[in-house]
Amino acid sequence: MKFVSDLLHIDLKDVIAVGDNQNDVPMIKATGLGVAVSNAVDELKEAADYITKNDCDHGAIKEVIEKFIL
Repeated sequence: MKFVSDLLHIDLKDVIAVGDNQNDVPMIKATGLGVAVSNAVDELKEAADYITKNDCDHGAIKEVIEKFIL
Protein backbone atom coordinates (compact mmCIF):
# COMPACT_ATOMS: atom_id res chain seq x y z
CA MET A 1 0.00 0.00 0.00
CA LYS A 2 2.80 2.40 0.91
CA PHE A 3 4.73 1.59 -2.28
CA VAL A 4 1.73 2.21 -4.52
CA SER A 5 0.69 5.38 -2.71
CA ASP A 6 4.24 6.74 -3.02
CA LEU A 7 4.37 5.77 -6.69
CA LEU A 8 1.11 7.61 -7.36
CA HIS A 9 1.97 10.53 -5.04
CA ILE A 10 -1.08 9.89 -2.87
CA ASP A 11 -0.89 10.46 0.87
CA LEU A 12 -1.90 7.35 2.83
CA LYS A 13 -4.45 9.44 4.73
CA ASP A 14 -6.30 9.74 1.40
CA VAL A 15 -6.42 5.96 0.85
CA ILE A 16 -9.22 3.53 1.71
CA ALA A 17 -8.10 0.00 2.58
CA VAL A 18 -10.53 -2.93 2.70
CA GLY A 19 -9.71 -6.28 4.26
CA ASP A 20 -11.02 -9.43 5.88
CA ASN A 21 -8.18 -11.18 7.73
CA GLN A 22 -5.39 -10.62 10.30
CA ASN A 23 -2.78 -9.94 7.61
CA ASP A 24 -4.80 -6.84 6.62
CA VAL A 25 -4.56 -5.15 10.05
CA PRO A 26 -1.38 -3.14 9.30
CA MET A 27 -2.86 -1.95 6.01
CA ILE A 28 -6.12 -0.93 7.69
CA LYS A 29 -4.24 0.99 10.37
CA ALA A 30 -1.91 2.72 7.89
CA THR A 31 -4.57 4.29 5.70
CA GLY A 32 -6.95 7.17 6.20
CA LEU A 33 -9.99 4.90 6.21
CA GLY A 34 -9.74 1.26 7.22
CA VAL A 35 -12.69 -0.94 6.30
CA ALA A 36 -13.45 -4.49 7.40
CA VAL A 37 -15.96 -6.53 5.44
CA SER A 38 -18.80 -8.01 7.48
CA ASN A 39 -17.31 -11.51 7.46
CA ALA A 40 -13.86 -10.31 8.56
CA VAL A 41 -12.11 -11.75 11.59
CA ASP A 42 -12.77 -9.95 14.88
CA GLU A 43 -9.20 -8.63 15.15
CA LEU A 44 -9.63 -6.74 11.88
CA LYS A 45 -13.08 -5.47 12.80
CA GLU A 46 -11.62 -4.00 16.00
CA ALA A 47 -8.94 -2.15 14.00
CA ALA A 48 -11.31 -0.87 11.31
CA ASP A 49 -12.95 2.53 11.09
CA TYR A 50 -15.96 1.05 9.32
CA ILE A 51 -17.48 -2.43 8.98
CA THR A 52 -19.53 -3.15 5.88
CA LYS A 53 -23.02 -4.58 5.97
CA ASN A 54 -22.07 -6.89 3.09
CA ASP A 55 -19.45 -9.63 3.02
CA CYS A 56 -16.57 -9.92 0.57
CA ASP A 57 -18.60 -12.11 -1.82
CA HIS A 58 -21.76 -9.99 -1.78
CA GLY A 59 -21.09 -6.35 -2.54
CA ALA A 60 -18.76 -5.07 0.18
CA ILE A 61 -16.57 -3.13 -2.25
CA LYS A 62 -19.63 -1.70 -4.00
CA GLU A 63 -20.90 -0.58 -0.60
CA VAL A 64 -17.60 1.15 0.21
CA ILE A 65 -17.48 2.91 -3.18
CA GLU A 66 -21.07 4.13 -2.89
CA LYS A 67 -20.67 5.27 0.72
CA PHE A 68 -17.25 6.92 0.63
CA ILE A 69 -16.40 7.76 -2.99
CA LEU A 70 -19.57 8.56 -4.95
